[in-house]
Amino acid sequence: MTSNTIVGALFQEGTSQIRPPYFNGQHFSHWKVRMETYTISYDIKVWRVIKKGNLQIPPKKDKDGEIIVSYDPLDLNDYTEEQADVIQVNTKAKNLLYNTINGEEYEKMSSCETAKEMWDKLEVTYEGTNKVKETRINHLVHDYKLFQMKDGESIEEMFYRFSKILGDLKFFGRPIGSGEQQQHTQYYPTP
Repeated sequence: MTSNTIVGALFQEGTSQIRPPYFNGQHFSHWKVRMETYTISYDIKVWRVIKKGNLQIPPKKDKDGEIIVSYDPLDLNDYTEEQADVIQVNTKAKNLLYNTINGEEYEKMSSCETAKEMWDKLEVTYEGTNKVKETRINHLVHDYKLFQMKDGESIEEMFYRFSKILGDLKFFGRPIGSGEQQQHTQYYPTP
């Protein structure tokens, strides 16, 4: 029953190839994987902007190759097609992230200038710094090594807990290889 409630919370907005995954402040690791996949399928340049930062706007040049300085950055007539394309990709990245978060998350992100700043803030907020991540990995490895079925726990609940540990380890960059899994499961007889 517990796992059904959790699964229901994960997919409350449904899945869509058109709408980006919605983040309500819970289950960040799951949302992050879905968001990466969605964004790459939407536009890989947008994903690059989110992860690496804004694309640089190329300078406008005259016919002799001399750089033209624009005095009004909001005048759309001053932009070349190439400049407009770069600005559009940078803005799409930020817009995509704004469209995936709730009002509470928006308050945390509203001061960010770029999509990368927004993404980094989400990661630090929900994953922590590298030291916090290392501590969480150590805790998950400990849970994995000592994993066993709890009294009164169904097979489904046990499998969910075990899968969650494996998924979280993979998310934090410490996947358990099949050799380690076989070594771990040899202690549990198969039915």
